[in-house]
Amino acid sequence: MISPRPLRICLDINVWVSAALATQNGRTRSAALAMKNWIVTGKLLGRPVQLVMGVEMIDTLTEVLLRVGIPSRPAAAFGARLIELMKSGPEALDPLLLLSGRDQIAMHDREDAGVLATAIAARVDLLVTDNLTDFVTNDSVSFNTRVVKPAAGERQLLTILHEQQDGVALVVAHPLDVREWVRGGFLISADSVRLVYGGKNTGRISDATGRTSAK
Repeated sequence: MISPRPLRICLDINVWVSAALATQNGRTRSAALAMKNWIVTGKLLGRPVQLVMGVEMIDTLTEVLLRVGIPSRPAAAFGARLIELMKSGPEALDPLLLLSGRDQIAMHDREDAGVLATAIAARVDLLVTDNLTDFVTNDSVSFNTRVVKPAAGERQLLTILHEQQDGVALVVAHPLDVREWVRGGFLISADSVRLVYGGKNTGRISDATGRTSAK
């Protein structure tokens, strides 16, 4: 039997930081922590997972971890662990070989531009971030997914597609949506996102096989 193609996933820096703080504070139900755990286990929806991060992302992550109060030794170990996970993944990627090309993408935030450029260059399938609107560009397509009501107030979530003629089909989504998709067996792809959210939103998630699960 042919093995399924690895799902290439990039978690934005804010997701890794949220996961680290959730671990430190014992918040086991954190959506960001669920993202981290899927990367560590190396499996998602029956597919092997390949983590994708550039070395600049890992360096920035270490700096941010220090700023939010993570001690220097655990912060450095966190970055080293991510490099290990990348190299030991099904495609054995090396962050040193992933160039960002941030100057080729017109975005206000250079850090976000670097993350997006790395994801596109590495042909990532899924980019998970809390800063959704930062990844909307003139060439992307966005779909509203659902409204959530965290402690900070009501928020409209969306998913963003970055597609190119060379076959790049990147889905950008929030950790809360990704966790819900996985629980419902949603096939994470640009085609599935367009199928579900491109028309009338029925309030249900359906994958490309027609299965549905309530939100």
